[in-house]
Amino acid sequence: MDLSISLQNALSGLQAAQANLSVISSNISNAQTPGYSRETAPITSQVVGGQSAGVQVGVTQREINATLNASTREQDTTASAAATTNSYYQQIQNLFGPVNGANSLSSVLNGFSGALQTLSTTPQDPVAQQAAISAGQNLALSLNNLSSGVQQIRANADSEIATDVASVNSALRNIAGFNSQIERAQANGQSTAALDDQRDQALDQVSKMMGVQSFVRSNGGMVVLTTSGQVLVDAKAEQLAYTQSATVNAATSLSPVTVDGINITSNLTTGSLGALVTARDQTLPNLTAQINQFTNNLFNATQSSNLATTNSGLGATNDANHFFAAVNTAGGVDNAGSIEVNPSLVANPSLLDGPASNPDPTISQTLAQNLNNPQNFAAAGTLPTISTTLGNYASQVIGQVGSAAAAASDDNTFQTDLQTQLAAQASTVSGVNLDQQLENLTVFQNMYAASAHVLTAVQAMFTTLFQIQ
Repeated sequence: MDLSISLQNALSGLQAAQANLSVISSNISNAQTPGYSRETAPITSQVVGGQSAGVQVGVTQREINATLNASTREQDTTASAAATTNSYYQQIQNLFGPVNGANSLSSVLNGFSGALQTLSTTPQDPVAQQAAISAGQNLALSLNNLSSGVQQIRANADSEIATDVASVNSALRNIAGFNSQIERAQANGQSTAALDDQRDQALDQVSKMMGVQSFVRSNGGMVVLTTSGQVLVDAKAEQLAYTQSATVNAATSLSPVTVDGINITSNLTTGSLGALVTARDQTLPNLTAQINQFTNNLFNATQSSNLATTNSGLGATNDANHFFAAVNTAGGVDNAGSIEVNPSLVANPSLLDGPASNPDPTISQTLAQNLNNPQNFAAAGTLPTISTTLGNYASQVIGQVGSAAAAASDDNTFQTDLQTQLAAQASTVSGVNLDQQLENLTVFQNMYAASAHVLTAVQAMFTTLFQIQ
């Protein structure tokens, strides 16, 4: 055997063992590092002049399954949307309460109806009159609180959208920065494993907030696009634009999310951003429309030409001779936010018995009866056009909130479990198994020792050969 080839074999073995020992050491130290992918230093046979000349160590690379990682990332998007949706429905359910809750809209309406019925038996009783006014004020306040609560939750969504947009932009800039570093390293034949991990973590961050698709060019650069094909990262990072509103009410026109001047709001259907946009633009406005329908019909049902009330003077029309005021049934989009007991009645509860010159003790009886008569409700949100009582309509609104909240909770649990399963599968491919790494450590320690032994033997043979000469 050619001693020089033997020497080359031994040296390459030492180098290969040393390189792999270094990689194994890195794997073990990063076993609990989030986002770290197990690394390997590939070894291939080296041939020189038709003869084996040991081994050659390749560039350190990651052990990943790109398809599985893409599926995991897609599930992260879905799970993030489910978690956000669940969070908002829990807030909405807390606001509306259970159907039979003491402070629910249904219960407060029943309290108002009961007070009017009690008054109808003793219409000139000042205590009963005041009780009816107080019950009406409680109902108006309940509607006011529902209105402001819905708008506050909507404002929270608006704020969170702004936060998510800022986070997405930061992650996109990071991806673009890693692209430049990876392209340079790859061009110089250097390992990009660590940079690839960091870039993937930035992509994971984006995918939790919005659905994306990506691919890697031959030069190592990653291209990131929205699910509709809008480029987010290529040669540079594009930036999402969004303006948070200072105040939010039912009539506020809230900002779209744009990229390079293109409105992508309607394409944001997944991730936390998609869930926030859905809550802001659909779920919460639907609830506003429903309680507005309730308020309008409540206003219409509690009128009597014999009520000696006048216009409230608050700019709303046609509230004379109504128990309630400050409701614009013709054009108001959130009358629940402004409804109040007619100031004339608050100032003089005896007007519930009609004008002093011509009292009408049947007024309260008629109002109580009207509350329990079917009303025509226009389609609002997910509720169709329907003829039903105020109490039943209130129960339907609250019931759909409860059902949607329960469904959101179940979906969140399911999607989180699926996310955990996929993450575990991905970990079996790219994660660090300490037992396996310790086995590899022994293998390459032995390889290093054996190569060193060969090197010593060759050195001794060279020494002997020189002595013979």
